[in-house]
Amino acid sequence: MRKILSRILNKFKRRKENIRIVDIEKATYLLKSKKESDSARWARNNELFSNWNERTAILASFIQPEASIIEFGAGVMHLKTLLKDSKLYTPSDIVKRYDETVVCDLNEPISLKLQSYNVAVFSGVLEYVYDVDNVIHQLSDNHVEQIILSYCCSDIVKLSREKNGWLSDLTKEELEAIFTNYNYKIKDYKEWNKQSIFNLMKI
Repeated sequence: MRKILSRILNKFKRRKENIRIVDIEKATYLLKSKKESDSARWARNNELFSNWNERTAILASFIQPEASIIEFGAGVMHLKTLLKDSKLYTPSDIVKRYDETVVCDLNEPISLKLQSYNVAVFSGVLEYVYDVDNVIHQLSDNHVEQIILSYCCSDIVKLSREKNGWLSDLTKEELEAIFTNYNYKIKDYKEWNKQSIFNLMKI
């Protein structure tokens, strides 16, 4: 009886997940046609997954004490729990999930005072940005010394961009060319679930 109930439950979960993926894919095509961000998706807490905390921990390991940090796509602010001696931490996201969250849509010009920070963190965020080059350009112009980010490079992660809601599709080489163009050197590189993790320093 338990096996039967387990099969039924698993079948229901798979069907629910398939519906979710189809909905994301449809929404992504529509968003791309309008060049908009998916704020409705990220307003839902069930779109934030606990296994992402492993990725955040890797990014956090590159942050030095006394850093002034701006985190983009902060979600549940797991990064904050991993910081020991940061001078300043500001969580930003496309929706205001908590009182301290600063709303920032990276598909619009960044209006935050970036010169207040020496470290910018992007954990699973830049896939949802149309113009990644423009984001790095703004950080460079405001003298952000260190950028720590993850990205699903299209030549490494062979998943459907639309089914995941991804709005950019850069290869690893294309992404690294952007870093070089704005004088960011790759100090460290790691992979998590085939996702590329970069620790960049301004030179």
